[in-house]
Amino acid sequence: MKKILFLLPSLATGGLERVQVTLANALAKNGHDVTVLALEPADDLRCDLDTRVHYRYKPYKAHPIGGKLPYIRYKFYDDGMWETRASAKTLYEYYIGNEQFDVEIAFFRGLPIKIVSGSSNPNSVKLAWVHSDFRLARGYQNNFTSLDAVRAAYTSFDKIVCISGEAKKGFVEAIGDTKNLAVIYDPLPIEHIRSLGEKKLATPTRKSAFHLVLVARLLDNTKGQCRLVSVVKRLRDEGFDLSLTLVGGGPDEKKIRKAIEDAGLADFVTLAGNQKNPYPYIKEADLLVCASYFEGYNLTVAEALILGVPVLSTRCAGPVEILDGGKYGRIAENTDESLYENLKDLLRHPEELATYRTLASERIAFFDDMETAKKVEALFS
Repeated sequence: MKKILFLLPSLATGGLERVQVTLANALAKNGHDVTVLALEPADDLRCDLDTRVHYRYKPYKAHPIGGKLPYIRYKFYDDGMWETRASAKTLYEYYIGNEQFDVEIAFFRGLPIKIVSGSSNPNSVKLAWVHSDFRLARGYQNNFTSLDAVRAAYTSFDKIVCISGEAKKGFVEAIGDTKNLAVIYDPLPIEHIRSLGEKKLATPTRKSAFHLVLVARLLDNTKGQCRLVSVVKRLRDEGFDLSLTLVGGGPDEKKIRKAIEDAGLADFVTLAGNQKNPYPYIKEADLLVCASYFEGYNLTVAEALILGVPVLSTRCAGPVEILDGGKYGRIAENTDESLYENLKDLLRHPEELATYRTLASERIAFFDDMETAKKVEALFS
């Protein structure tokens, strides 16, 4: 039995956070003493943690002047300037202190990486997770003063776990080959997802004969909601009867809502908001679409396969590997036109969707949470 620490920003509703909960639960079921330490107060998924998993919240460092003057607090502390100036060792002392763990896991880029890299425990196994393609994603330099400092921090870890082969390639191109890289795909609680998918929606969102769903944070320059709305507009103008539900919350809600209204699609595109249980929305659809410009993995593509829902994805790191290059779902090139052409082709040939539904069942073992836990355990056994 190992004493394991996970460090991440929060347990807000999101793909990365769901993966963390799944992995923490699997390790706890295998007899390990697991603690999850969050740096932000959002904890929507806390109730999904196994009762054997310990949860802690450690807020960002406050300042006596900043605590009295909100503007100063926002300008100089809440945006992480103290964390950027402070050494990794100082950060570790503040956030983790003297408690000893056998395994210390930085489950997100930026601040968690810097904190764990400053560990004062020479006997712990230190693991880092890479969830994104660093060639395209931003934020991995957050709280570091230079790229060299980022590289040094990652090099200090015993192993860096990349969630896809493409994520590993992206890391090497952006950071360099730190000689401690591994690939372990994200785990999913298969039976739990199936069970949640059977729950009925209070208000179904299907508005047409053919219904699409996209589940992602409302961040258009990453997840591509607006370009999917434009594709739906083109196809409806050509006479295809289809509707779309966008599940998720985020900073681009107003932008996306305006795109829907400008396209005249308010009756056919639904913004369902942030949903702790997105699975009934996926199950309701004829097709899940990933319209992302880049991805590290994309859990919703895997979750759709578990629920038997066909997938159309733009060509980006994770989905290509999940779909095995197109064997288990349709892959479009990462352009608006290719997304349009592939969706149009599926609308014209719906028999292909039945084939993808059958193939989905063959892919499920790829996501087994307990098998993933064994691979992680091998890193510190």
